[in-house]
Amino acid sequence: MDVQSYISSGILESYVFGLLSTEEQEGVETIALQYPEVKAAVYALQQDNERFVKLYALTPPPEIKDRLLDIIRQEDTQAGHARLPAELRQPAPEAVRPAPVKKLPVAPKSKDVIWKYLTAAIVALLIGSVIMNFFFFNKSTDYKSRYKSLIAAKEKLDEEKEHQTLTRATTPDLELLNDTAVKWVKMTGSGHFAGTAVTVCWNPQTQIVYLLVLLMPVPPPGKQFQLWAIANEKMINAGVFDSGAEVSQKMQQMKTIALADAFAVTLEKKGGSTAPSMDQLYMKALVKK
Repeated sequence: MDVQSYISSGILESYVFGLLSTEEQEGVETIALQYPEVKAAVYALQQDNERFVKLYALTPPPEIKDRLLDIIRQEDTQAGHARLPAELRQPAPEAVRPAPVKKLPVAPKSKDVIWKYLTAAIVALLIGSVIMNFFFFNKSTDYKSRYKSLIAAKEKLDEEKEHQTLTRATTPDLELLNDTAVKWVKMTGSGHFAGTAVTVCWNPQTQIVYLLVLLMPVPPPGKQFQLWAIANEKMINAGVFDSGAEVSQKMQQMKTIALADAFAVTLEKKGGSTAPSMDQLYMKALVKK
């Protein structure tokens, strides 16, 4: 802060003569506490102001004092009041009359009672409306929750029904499975594919083939297991099948096969291949004659 510029700005003179606002006065006092030069300048201006007042001060005539004392003693009388200057005079006490007070019309008590009852009824209706709104809001929320639960239960039942329908459609009749002409071929994996197993149900007379997944993992993305029938050293496509826990122990109908000396399972691209990938041969088993 440039102290000399602040001192010469004229703000200190305004402070001494009482021309500043309260905030500006507090600002000058704060700066004076921080800077001794400002404090000394304020003190010098106050001394100059006091000397100026004393220099040009005038001693009042002695009779003025006596006149003032006389007026003070008689200020409550009419004579003393008349001796005051015109600008200091106030209306004589007797001239001051209280303004008449107008009374407002008072409504009959019967109307007051009616309005009180109406007000109480309105308040009661308002409270009742709030309570009813709260009650119906809770009911509405409860109904919405029940509706969502019913929808979820219905969707679950529909899903189970569809699953049962699909299961019935893909499960062979017991007469077919009990037919003595049916060949049961169980295949198990070995080596890297040990622990895998499927069973093929083949009827040479009707050429119908079913496959039962016993233990087969879920194939990698984009892959699918495929069943092959081997006849006269040729691999015949018998179709792809699903695997995993969802289809475990469930019969899946495959393509019809007329001749088969053996069956095999390979891992192919999703949708199946026209030729087997022998490096992805999971299992193989002969058909018992």
